[in-house]
Amino acid sequence: MTPPQLSSLAEEGFRRIVETCFRQEAGASAPFPDETTDLIETGILDSMGWVSFLRAVETASGISLGSGLNEQPSSIAAIMGALQDSMKGPSASNDPQMRMNRAVGASTAFVAASSSVLGAKLVPSEEADRAFGMPIGKLRKRAGIESLAYAAADENELTLGARAAEEALRAASCGTGELDWIIATSETHHDYPALSAQLHSRLLARENCGALDVGGACLGLLNAMVVAQSLIGSGAAQTVGVVTADVHSRVLTPRRVVGEFGGLFGDGASAFVLRRDEHGRADSGYCVGDFLFGCAGQYASAIRVAPNEGGGLDVQFDGEALSRAAITRLEKVIAVLETRSGIARGSVGGFATHQPNPRLVAVLAKQIGVSPETFPAICRTSGNLGSSMCGAALHAALQQAAKAEFSQRKPIFLASLGPGMLLGGTWLTAASSGGAAFRR
Repeated sequence: MTPPQLSSLAEEGFRRIVETCFRQEAGASAPFPDETTDLIETGILDSMGWVSFLRAVETASGISLGSGLNEQPSSIAAIMGALQDSMKGPSASNDPQMRMNRAVGASTAFVAASSSVLGAKLVPSEEADRAFGMPIGKLRKRAGIESLAYAAADENELTLGARAAEEALRAASCGTGELDWIIATSETHHDYPALSAQLHSRLLARENCGALDVGGACLGLLNAMVVAQSLIGSGAAQTVGVVTADVHSRVLTPRRVVGEFGGLFGDGASAFVLRRDEHGRADSGYCVGDFLFGCAGQYASAIRVAPNEGGGLDVQFDGEALSRAAITRLEKVIAVLETRSGIARGSVGGFATHQPNPRLVAVLAKQIGVSPETFPAICRTSGNLGSSMCGAALHAALQQAAKAEFSQRKPIFLASLGPGMLLGGTWLTAASSGGAAFRR
C-alpha cells in the first residue's frame, strides 16, 4: 500500500503535470476544465488533441496510461485515476520508463567535476566562408558564428578527450584508479580501438575499469550520462568518467563537403566525473535528475550524411526545416523538464542545450521566455561542437554556478537533439553547500 503522505504528494505532482500538459495542448489562456467534463464531446479538444494530451502526460510523468482510457470519458478524472492506479499495483513495474526512472533516481548520482577544452586553432568564420565556397561574411551574419575552434596538427579526439578527462579528474580530486567505467561518445572518431578503449589506455585506468562507447551524435552526452547514472544507480559503479570528443575539421573538409553545412562545425571535448551519493547528500557538485528521451522521426530526412564512392560525403541538409523543428522540439523538451522536475524555467540558472548556431539559441531563448544570458555562449566563438556541444555548455553553466554561494545556486536544464530528431533532457540541482569543483 502507498503511505497516505506519499499518495498525497504523488496526487499533487500528477495534478500539476496534467494541468501543465493540458495548457500546452489547449493554450496557456484556456481555463482548466471540470474534472468530469468530456473534453472531446464538449469540443475543448478534438480527438487528435486528446491523443497528443495523453502522450504529453505519459512523457512528463514517465507512466504508461494504458488502453483502459479508451473505454472511459475523455476527462481529467479518467487521467488522474489512471495515474493514481499506477501507484497501487504491480502494473507500474511493467512500464519501461518507470523502471528506468527508479534505476536512475535523482538522488543516486552527482556531477563531482567537469572540464571542457577546444581545438587550439581559432579560425575567423570568414576563412571558413572562403574555404567552403560561401559569400564572405555569411556565417557571421546569418548564423552568428564569429570564429571556429579547429584542432592543431598534434590534436585529435583522443588527445582532446584525454586532456578534458585529466582536468576533470584533478578538479574532483579523483585518481584514475577510482574509475569504475569510462563512457565515451564522439560523432567523428571512427578508428579502432574505439575511443573509450584508447582513453582507458591513455589515462592508465585499472584493468577492471569498464570502457564503453555510445552513439547519438549531438545527443551523445545525454546518452552517456544516462548510462553512467544507470550504472551508479544499480550499484555497479561508484565513479564513472564521461568523455565527449569531436574533431570535425578533418571529417567535414572543403574537399568532402561544400556549402554552409561544413562550415558550421568546430572541434572540442568535454569530461565529467559522476559519483554515487551514498548518504543521500553529495559532498559537492550537482545531483542529476531523471532523464527523458524520444524521437520525432518525421523530421529524420531534414539532415542525412553518408559517404559516397569518391571518398566525399553526400549531405542532405534542409537548414530551414531543421531549424524550425529544432526550436519546436527543444522547447517541448524544456517544457517537459519543467513539468517533471517541478522547477519553473524562470528559476533555472543555465540552459545547457545543443547550439546549432547562436541565432537559433537566441530564438529559443525568446520562445521559452528566458534571458539569452542563461544560455552559455559557446558556438559563437567555437562553432557547433557536435556531441561536445552540450558538454561545453554544461561545463560553462556549472562553472558559472560555482561562483555563487550555495544558497544562490540555481538548477540547470540539459537538453539536446540528435540526427533523426532524437531528443533528450535532464536537470541538475545543487547537491550541498560544500561547493562544486568545476575547472576552467
